[in-house]
Amino acid sequence: MADSLGTLKTAYDLAKDLVNLADATARQGKVAELQRQILDAQGDAIAANQERLALMETIGKLEKDVARLEAWEAEKRRYGLQELPPGVFVRVLQPAMANGEPIHRLCAKCYEDGKKSILQSAGIIRGQETLNCHGCGARMVVGNYQAPPPANARPWRG
Repeated sequence: MADSLGTLKTAYDLAKDLVNLADATARQGKVAELQRQILDAQGDAIAANQERLALMETIGKLEKDVARLEAWEAEKRRYGLQELPPGVFVRVLQPAMANGEPIHRLCAKCYEDGKKSILQSAGIIRGQETLNCHGCGARMVVGNYQAPPPANARPWRG
């Protein structure tokens, strides 16, 4: 930007000099130099505009990233860490945060990577459930299967 202003100042000074020149040859040289200075100023203005557009694009991408991260942070608060035997950790939707969704589990690795990947049950054999993550390909075998309580269930007090 400072280069543009310097170029325009030089062009202005050349234009002032042109007014006072009586010699046609000298005038023609000054006109050519003035045109060069104007072209340089235009080039500087175009470069500054391209830089401005690139900065605006970068700002737009950063704003989208910030919005995505803020949305993920809000989503993360809905899940609590749960340990399933034998020492397998998953994230589970907290019943108070379900908002009508069924209680489900997320892969802890995908969760830490900023992704929501619901664990899918591959079945229960002899009390052990196999959970598959289609996000990262993890396969977890957990024991002593107990179905998660419905969102509106209350603990039994006998």
